[in-house]
Amino acid sequence: MAYSRIKGQSLKARFQNIPKHRKIAFGLVLTVLPLLFFVNLFVFSHMLALGDKYEDRYQMKKLRLETAHGNVEFIRSTNEKVQIEVLQTNSKERRIKVKSVGDTISVVERYGPMSQFGSRASAEPSRYKIRVALPSSMTSIEVTAEQVTGQGLVAKTIVLDANAVNLKKLESDRLRVETRSDATFETVRVVTGDIRSYRDATIRDVVVNQALTVQTEAGALMYEPRNATGQVTVTTTGNIAAAERFKEISNGVYHLSNSNRPNVELISETGKVELK
Repeated sequence: MAYSRIKGQSLKARFQNIPKHRKIAFGLVLTVLPLLFFVNLFVFSHMLALGDKYEDRYQMKKLRLETAHGNVEFIRSTNEKVQIEVLQTNSKERRIKVKSVGDTISVVERYGPMSQFGSRASAEPSRYKIRVALPSSMTSIEVTAEQVTGQGLVAKTIVLDANAVNLKKLESDRLRVETRSDATFETVRVVTGDIRSYRDATIRDVVVNQALTVQTEAGALMYEPRNATGQVTVTTTGNIAAAERFKEISNGVYHLSNSNRPNVELISETGKVELK
């Protein structure tokens, strides 16, 4: 008892000896940190369920989207702001968490009653679809999804990781696409790009400024450039079908013009390569 009383007096004396300005600073830290946590949780974060919509108020220029189990449809925004809508879901527990920080919008899939807390993408399997409306141009777009479809994407940097991708338009300075199934693009405008598809890859109406690599592992590859410029190098164990405008100058190397730019490399490990 005596020891406890002495110890208690000692702690009290130590606290009284702390300068007043340090006590105030310590109190402010204990007050501000929880306040920032709840502001970040409830002001800058939004939870979307089936039928819910979100519209960006600050014209964000970067999008980071992690929806590994979801289908994402991209459309053109009517007011140059990012808009997100949950169209379908087969689970009432599924939520889409939208968080805006700086000039970046982060979108992750969440699951369960504690969806509001935490920012990691859920590992619980569930099928759902969201629609994302984007402005005419973005700085960067990073997407992880089950399937990516829609009108197209325009950004300086585009990174897509999905099971399948089918877009009408892709326009980017730096493009990287990786799919575990098919990849189909109706119109492509890139400075440099890397497209890897496990199955079929179809690239139409493409204009490459510097270099592009397209690779398939277990499917066919179709490549149709808009302009007859540059060089195309084909590596495949399958057949090559080339249109007349492709002049084969050596085994697997085709010229569309005397210029070496752009330099396009097409790799199909087991499938057919078609040059249109």
